[in-house]
Amino acid sequence: MNRALRRLQRYGVAPPTLSTRQIRYIAFAIFVLVIYTVFIPSHEPPPPPPSSSSPLDNGGFGAGEDFVPPTPKPPPPSKGSSNKNASPFRIQAKFGTETAAAKGIRLERQKEVKEAFIHAWEGYKKHAWLHDEVLPISGGYKDPFVGWAATLVDGLDTLYIMGLQEEFEYALEALESIDFSKPNVERVPVFETTIRYLGGMLGAYDISGGKYPILLEKADQLGELLFRAFNTANGIPVPYYFWRKEDKKLQGETNVLIAQMGSLSLEFTRLAQLTGKKRYFDGISRITGYLDQAQNHTLIPGLWPWTVDTTGPDFPSATFTLGAWADSLYEYLPKEHILLGGKSDQYLRMYNTALVPASEYHFFKPKTPGDQDILFTGKVEASSGSPVLSTEVQHLGCFVGGMVGLGARINDSPSELAMAIRLSDSCYWAYTNTASGIMPEVFYIDQCPAEGSCTWTDEEKTGLGKQYGFTRVDDSTYQLRPEAIESIFIMWRITGDPEWMEKGWRMWQPIANHTRTEIANARLRDVTSVSPKQEDGMESFWLTETLKYFYLLFSEPGTVSLDEFVLNTEAHPFRQRDHLLT
Repeated sequence: MNRALRRLQRYGVAPPTLSTRQIRYIAFAIFVLVIYTVFIPSHEPPPPPPSSSSPLDNGGFGAGEDFVPPTPKPPPPSKGSSNKNASPFRIQAKFGTETAAAKGIRLERQKEVKEAFIHAWEGYKKHAWLHDEVLPISGGYKDPFVGWAATLVDGLDTLYIMGLQEEFEYALEALESIDFSKPNVERVPVFETTIRYLGGMLGAYDISGGKYPILLEKADQLGELLFRAFNTANGIPVPYYFWRKEDKKLQGETNVLIAQMGSLSLEFTRLAQLTGKKRYFDGISRITGYLDQAQNHTLIPGLWPWTVDTTGPDFPSATFTLGAWADSLYEYLPKEHILLGGKSDQYLRMYNTALVPASEYHFFKPKTPGDQDILFTGKVEASSGSPVLSTEVQHLGCFVGGMVGLGARINDSPSELAMAIRLSDSCYWAYTNTASGIMPEVFYIDQCPAEGSCTWTDEEKTGLGKQYGFTRVDDSTYQLRPEAIESIFIMWRITGDPEWMEKGWRMWQPIANHTRTEIANARLRDVTSVSPKQEDGMESFWLTETLKYFYLLFSEPGTVSLDEFVLNTEAHPFRQRDHLLT
């Protein structure tokens, strides 16, 4: 300190006369300031991992691609943010200012989707209130999901998101009359009940800011019932719970769909976070442990077959798919990582491990008119030793583009984002290449050879589907499914490219025109027809997923932001938290 004073005097600065005690105080203050500046950790978030962290950058599919679109960098969290529950992830693009003309178009489209929702909701209220599903042509109803009013519970958060407050509160009054501790049937489907009912109430609770305690009360009531299905020797729940036999130890089963075992993590994790009941999280963590242990020991290491013997568990099946029977197992891996705030690397590690063989064996470039640069997902058989691709494409598999997009944001990987774009574009292409403008449920398409020409050569053929680029259509129905628009929505939010909104609008118009009935909306029999006939069915996911994704596509980016919410496989928004139950 005295040396500093002498330097001031040398340069002609005359400091005030200070006592020894004052000098000591000043020295101590400077010392504390230095310590605070140098050693106290900053509250800024760590930088994102480099793009080389992608599991595909070491020779997997997509490595060495000529075109890699720039990754839209997410906005950093506010430096002065006091939100202790802020997510460490930034999934969405940073959106610029919207022009008045663009806003006008967007709001008109959003209004049309909302009117379609109101029309279907009113039809359900009039013809099937407190039942699971309305029959949109005959005006009847059916109860395939326990009869707890699946459409009502599934649609709660959509009502709130669309600003239909009176209808939302009217539905809550009806919810109070439902006793989730006593099913209306003998057998409860655990997976479907979890994603539709439990997910529906948790999503409505989160999106409404926790202002309606009845939602969490009922969710916990249902969670207690469903958790009894975990009462097996190894803790893996039975796929169908015969609740009147609860006094007996439940037995594992063979040929259980892998999605039924592996797609419960988001709902029970969120229920554990909100109620503080750790056993919910412990239960799904046990399942995850089995999946983790088996992942590299199946017939295709890194992937799980579509069925499992839960008595082990054992995974002997040779059939692998990302579509029906397995889809949400893979979908939940990156989403659970986000929901847990990245505090555990298990789920992301499992996802990254699965992505490499999935991209190698499931993803393929199809032979199409015009040689489109797109990727589809197929089914794989490994019974002969080496995996063999079947180019069966399912509408259910269209979620993969969005899943890979989310993973690309977590991994900060341009190569994964390029892959996600091609996967999402493939399902959009399938929509635009039928007479109705809607993608079939299941079709086949030729794969481009590894070497040589990929030119489409069937121009003269006019068999079913072939005039559209398909080689065979096994299921020409449209079930009102959301998976394709789900990926379109996610790609819009993570890239900020408005072309995704235009693609979604082109998909919406034929869906709205062909499915509308006097009562609600109906599934379609044959989308390869110019005027497909309607069938008398409307599952609850039409209201809670398909219409929600279309509505959010034309909403402001902050509406159900992917930086704040994780959407379960039924599109129910769970608010992200910054802690992991320990």
